[in-house]
Amino acid sequence: MGDVDDHAIVIGAGVSGILAARALARRFARVTIVERDTLPQEPAFRPGIPQSPQIHAFWKHGVDCAEHLLPGLTRELTDHGAHRLIVPRDFLWLSPVGWFPRVSGTADLTCSRALVDWTLRRMAAADDRIEILEGSQVTGLVPSPDGDGVKGVHVRGAGTAEPRVLGAGLVADASGRRSEATGWLTELGYPSPAVERYDAAFGYSSRYYKLPDSSVQDWKAIYIQTSPNTPRGGVLVPVEGGRWMATLLGCGEESIPPTRDDRFLAYARSLRSPVLYDALREAEPLSDAQAFRNTANEWRHYESLDRWPRGFMVLGDALCRFNPVYGQGMTVAAMSAKAIADEIDGMDPARIRRDSARLQRVAAAQSANAWGLATGEDLRFPWTRGRPPGAKVRLLHQYMDHVVAAGNVDPATCRTIFRVFGMNVPPTALFRPSAITRVVGRWRAPTTSSAPAGSPPPIA
Repeated sequence: MGDVDDHAIVIGAGVSGILAARALARRFARVTIVERDTLPQEPAFRPGIPQSPQIHAFWKHGVDCAEHLLPGLTRELTDHGAHRLIVPRDFLWLSPVGWFPRVSGTADLTCSRALVDWTLRRMAAADDRIEILEGSQVTGLVPSPDGDGVKGVHVRGAGTAEPRVLGAGLVADASGRRSEATGWLTELGYPSPAVERYDAAFGYSSRYYKLPDSSVQDWKAIYIQTSPNTPRGGVLVPVEGGRWMATLLGCGEESIPPTRDDRFLAYARSLRSPVLYDALREAEPLSDAQAFRNTANEWRHYESLDRWPRGFMVLGDALCRFNPVYGQGMTVAAMSAKAIADEIDGMDPARIRRDSARLQRVAAAQSANAWGLATGEDLRFPWTRGRPPGAKVRLLHQYMDHVVAAGNVDPATCRTIFRVFGMNVPPTALFRPSAITRVVGRWRAPTTSSAPAGSPPPIA
């Protein structure tokens, strides 16, 4: 087997790309990550991740999957200031119908997205099988001589007019929202995938704060959820460097969060509970507010194509992306990378190349539960663009309203809700006989209100 056959290329150096490279490095002698951006040498924003200045969740299941591929990752992140929170115990978490009890459901690492990316890159670079080719753009795929697959990419470096060919036995596109995989495949004669898209028109506005030294509270984070009746919410979490990240979120024409200084706090004051405003009104802003509006759920169903090129895969946001409000992206990326690592265990590169269609289905399967949760919730908003909800989805909404209402008063139901939310267990956990019994036993009208929600609960 030639050197090219024992070489894998990953397009994109984000979370999905770095973890995929680490998975593939178990079976390939060399892995090259091709990244369009010039990568910062410290945790910092870069254009290729426009959502970077917004809040990010890294749920325990995702952290565990990433830790499997990069042992020591959790310690590296916490050593650099990431916070490990127990959800919802450490939060004041206001659901659409009331405050969740402060019980242990799952865990979440909170830090800036820039710190996550920088830590992953630095740890991956310690693997001498992985090379990061930054400042370089993939302009197309190289077809294999037999015409049944991909055998590399065309790469143009910074300041060069003509692209060069970089050969490989496997190419994985993890270039995110700006992926050009569909166009590349059609150029090689493959069909375009079906695309599902649901857009609730959410907007985000985030900035860093320093809370007063005299601030005393029995919580470590705040989350005020949105609902169709009250489409405004907000989040406050600790991140590295002694900073806090405040994110305002909303959807609908009248509820898009502002970025202007004089309107940021006013929006926080308009929420159902004053707790976020009270936390911020004496805090010191450390940055300008940054907006993000590209929040649609979109799944390109590459895994369903009848014809698929050998030696090619599409991963991460390039395959399936979610409304960021649900905090699923990094966790699903880690789940997909671990699933691929497990699937290729014991395979040689030639077999991995032959099995790329099956690996594409394995990667896509990791998105299914998160997709159902994100799109199901977004379909509650009447202005959401996409296929309207059918009778099954509307019935599911009614049941989940009662689940959340039960979770506000029943600790066991609350724990299950957050284990599902954090992807520790599948959504079917909420439909087991024991779960249904608890919901029915605590049945109450799941009404919503735009009025203040009363006092938050103490830690249970």
